[in-house]
Amino acid sequence: MANAIMSPELVCGIALAGVVLGIAIGATGIGGVLLVPILTLALGIDVKRAIAATLLSYVPSCLVAVVLYARRGSIPWREASLLCLASVPAAWLGARAAAHAPATLLEAAIGALLLAGGLYALRTPRIAPAQRIALAPATLLGLGGSTGFVSAMTGAGGAFMLLPLLLLLDTPVLAAIGLGQAIAMPIAGLASLVNFAAGLVDLRLAAGLAVALAAGIAIGTPIAHALPQQRLRRLLGLVVALAGTAMLLRTTARLLGVA
Repeated sequence: MANAIMSPELVCGIALAGVVLGIAIGATGIGGVLLVPILTLALGIDVKRAIAATLLSYVPSCLVAVVLYARRGSIPWREASLLCLASVPAAWLGARAAAHAPATLLEAAIGALLLAGGLYALRTPRIAPAQRIALAPATLLGLGGSTGFVSAMTGAGGAFMLLPLLLLLDTPVLAAIGLGQAIAMPIAGLASLVNFAAGLVDLRLAAGLAVALAAGIAIGTPIAHALPQQRLRRLLGLVVALAGTAMLLRTTARLLGVA
């Protein structure tokens, strides 16, 4: 797709949305799921163009997040490697199945998962927040595969899918955020290859979003590491629960023919 002409107002809107959501991603791991709705509803960008540019912008911006979290020792690389390994073939299958998936039911399932994970995170954990839980390889492969498959089918980010599952398994919150950013890269990269082949990628839009997201992530990451773990867990739980509630309300509205 040819790069569209962007007005100064649109450029400022894209930059502001990217920085604000980048801060949310760096601090809580979640925020990117709101980017496409903002680009389409608030800024008037075509939805296919918005999705393609957003996915491509996740590759470099999530790389920044991974580097920043890794420098602080917040990414368990054994878990990350198994999650990413399983996510790639699953994302390819999910992309192929996307045309036949009942999108409304999938959104409802994701919303319920988010709500459950968020409410669980708001509770006092059974173990000390800093204690690390070693997940079995089979569990990690299952998490990576299901995250890659459903993310590719729905267009949701990898972190958006993985974080609630990790919270339900009592994964330490900083490690959960770091793993969510790590798995987002291969999923977004694979989807971007498909979008490039379809001619949907606006490189200027994607580059602008990537720079703004990376800047916000650089601001949000120190915030996450400065907050007490229990407070961060509750903040993340609140964000996840609100996201799940919003998705369930939107799905209900679609089923009732309101939206």
